[in-house]
Amino acid sequence: MDGSNLASLQTIEKLYQDYQKNPASVPNDWQSFFKGVDFADLELTRDAGGKERIYLLIDAYRRFGHLFTAINPLRASEKELPEQLKLENLFFDSLDLSQTFPPCGFFDSDVTLSQMMDKLSDIYCSRIGFEYMHIENMEQVHWIQEQIEPKLQIDASVEDKKFIMEYLNKAELFDSFLNVKYVGQTRFSIEGAETFIPLLAFLLEKGADDLEVDECLIGIAHRGRLNLLANIFRKSYALIFHEFEAHYMPLTMEGTSDVKYHKGYSSDFETRKGKKVHLHLAANASHLESVDPVVLGQTYAKQILKKDEEKKRIIPLLIHGDAAISAQGVVYESLGMMHIDGYSVGGTIHVVINNQIGYTTLPEEGRSFRYPTDIAKIFNCPVFHVNAEDPEGCIYAAKLAMEIRARFHTDVFIDLICYRKYGHNEGDDPSFTQPLLYQTIRSKKSPREIYRDTLYSQGVLEKEIAEKYEEEFKNELHKHFEEVSKFKDEPPKPEEIYGKAWEEFLVDEKILDEIETKCDAKKIALIAEKSSELPEGFHLHQKLHKWLEDRKSKVNQEPKKLIIDWALAEHLAFGALLMDQIPVRLSGQDCRRGTFNHRHEVYVDQENGKKYFPLQHLSDNQANFTVYNSILSEFAVMGFEYGYSLSNPKSLTLWEAQYGDFVNGAQIILDQYLTTSEMKWNRRSGLVLLLPHGYEGAGPEHSSARMERFLQLSGHDNIQVVYPSTPAQYFHLLRKQGLRKLRKPLIVFTPKSLLRLPYCASSLQDFTEGSFQEVLDDPTKPKAKKILLCTGKIYYDLILEREKRSISNIAIIRIEELYPIHTEKLKKIVESYQDISEISWVQEEPENMGAWFHLMPVFSSLFGKVPCYIGRERSASTASGSHRIFKEQQQKIIDEALGGNS
Repeated sequence: MDGSNLASLQTIEKLYQDYQKNPASVPNDWQSFFKGVDFADLELTRDAGGKERIYLLIDAYRRFGHLFTAINPLRASEKELPEQLKLENLFFDSLDLSQTFPPCGFFDSDVTLSQMMDKLSDIYCSRIGFEYMHIENMEQVHWIQEQIEPKLQIDASVEDKKFIMEYLNKAELFDSFLNVKYVGQTRFSIEGAETFIPLLAFLLEKGADDLEVDECLIGIAHRGRLNLLANIFRKSYALIFHEFEAHYMPLTMEGTSDVKYHKGYSSDFETRKGKKVHLHLAANASHLESVDPVVLGQTYAKQILKKDEEKKRIIPLLIHGDAAISAQGVVYESLGMMHIDGYSVGGTIHVVINNQIGYTTLPEEGRSFRYPTDIAKIFNCPVFHVNAEDPEGCIYAAKLAMEIRARFHTDVFIDLICYRKYGHNEGDDPSFTQPLLYQTIRSKKSPREIYRDTLYSQGVLEKEIAEKYEEEFKNELHKHFEEVSKFKDEPPKPEEIYGKAWEEFLVDEKILDEIETKCDAKKIALIAEKSSELPEGFHLHQKLHKWLEDRKSKVNQEPKKLIIDWALAEHLAFGALLMDQIPVRLSGQDCRRGTFNHRHEVYVDQENGKKYFPLQHLSDNQANFTVYNSILSEFAVMGFEYGYSLSNPKSLTLWEAQYGDFVNGAQIILDQYLTTSEMKWNRRSGLVLLLPHGYEGAGPEHSSARMERFLQLSGHDNIQVVYPSTPAQYFHLLRKQGLRKLRKPLIVFTPKSLLRLPYCASSLQDFTEGSFQEVLDDPTKPKAKKILLCTGKIYYDLILEREKRSISNIAIIRIEELYPIHTEKLKKIVESYQDISEISWVQEEPENMGAWFHLMPVFSSLFGKVPCYIGRERSASTASGSHRIFKEQQQKIIDEALGGNS
């Protein structure tokens, strides 16, 4: 052995000695190495004994064997070992090949180095590329090793081989049939990755037959979606063909404004043993990976509703493309919720359809790492790389993945390495940019043909029988195709689209219908009283003691006294809903305490850190209340909450932005899901967005929730956009959203400085009487010559200055609900002022922002003319970063609105 190898051994020996003293003192990769090898009876020595070197060899194959595995159908197997597996780098040389070494559990007795390498190659360098040695959970590492060592047994039973062949037949022949009958139409075929279909079938069988899985929620983009629907969901072939026809009109209950490869679907999958798994395919946008958090939220909600506390019966399955999973940030954000309380679904199965190309972008252009699944290593998830031309290897990996998910509640990744037979879509010619790649692809047999020939050679399948099965399936497809011209599909019932949880919410209710939301004074007092009680021996923060006493006293004072603030109003709304059996879930960054230190829905013991949630202890017969500080993500967390609201419509589900300005981090969820899902897919959501908004001199990133964007997204009564100005209005608004049966997204612009403004308060009577009002008249009802229309915080600037100047001829009317606008109420209030010579719209936001452009046509229609605009000038940025400029601009607005200078 040369000196460099001895030096390396000395280094390892020193590192191991350091590790024994303090594991954290050595680099992470060496920590994993020393944890992954049994060093209990091992001492590294300078002469590098056989056992030491064999352990290093085993570890190398466990870590790097995947680099030498035949997993790429487009590339011949590597002929030369990677550097990490070469003998000279593992303290061996060619003379050692015939020498005997300890068996280390792989054999019953000593074996030659050559035999040991063959054994390790059979496991780690043959048909599946295993990556699991990066996992920190050593129980999981050892369990995986127990499954695949000392012998990897992949070969399927004869019955399973025929089952695989059946699904490969259906997968390929279905897509080739579409290609012939609907030439040039976009269908995003699965061809080149047909093994994906039997892989999913075996995943579901493993889950249902052995692991108690009875429901699976699936997220997938466009590639392979129709094949999945036809052959796993068993959607009618005739209906799928019908959707390709030029005369096709979408069913009303499916939604009317999206393409066939975006829509959702539900059905039951039955295993060969008769077990059933309910499948739900999430409707999704073209924005790749955006559906991931939606599926996770849906899964989490269903696990709660169906009391799947162990999270083993209801599972999520996410299907990715190689280019998308490598580059879309929402993948990282979604994985970040994996083990977070309030978001963990107990593990997700990920299948990457690795086409080895993204549209026209090759892997070396689309990522800076080896595998598209490398992100999994950050989150300690096992990865299995499989060759789509080896269906049995794929099935083995699928079963193993399901067992790992069930046992360790972690995400597992299957990298299905395949190819894309055509271009990005069937009308695209990929040879413009990848001529050599597509020369190779065009020369290949399909995975079905390769596997069929393998079964011929094994004597498992006779050619005549195979051809008979193919012909029968083709005839079946033709039969369904002939039915298309006379096809009349019965529209599914609403409950079939939405599911049982939605039965009571599919009502004929108008979005502006008034809902009774007042609350009994005794119930309000009880909520305040119970929220002030603490567990015995609980050490509350001293500043909160007085805060609690103040809260309790506010609901016991004179009913007309304006004393209840915004935070208490919210607390009372939540509490009243809970006692009305409406669950409440609030999620967002820092929302337990509240960004502005106002909410405090969790008390933290100052001595032991234990948490107490007062709204969980109102009565023995209340609904569930949960509040979670989310990870620092808008996109994934809002997507999760949107998904949650789809599966649990009874819950008042709220997402709060830290500042409203940050909501655009979730713009894809807003644009492609929340505001459009009802029209595109007939999927309603009752999700509430709480967006702190208001101009207070805090600069361009802490002033605006971009009201104008939500108003631009409004149409067909799809959402509710509200800027409530009083605590009581907010109380009634939340109660209305929770109690009503109609589910529509609710966008609420919430206050910051108003949280502590004494004038922004309501009386107890405002809670025990009345309901949410879309338009609020001036409470002083002056003899006005001029009307100022406004919304939100600017109202308080105006009334305080009006009072200061003793102005009595200006009425200030608030439009609380900006969409849909209650035009009748607005018109009635305005017309109640007889001698008006001028109407103006006042806003804090720049002219091209806020509600102005949205309201102009409404005002023109109602009043016959457009009111005067008073507000900031058109601007590229939402606000100035200078507090001085802010004050000057704000004062100018007030002066112009009220007339003259102060």
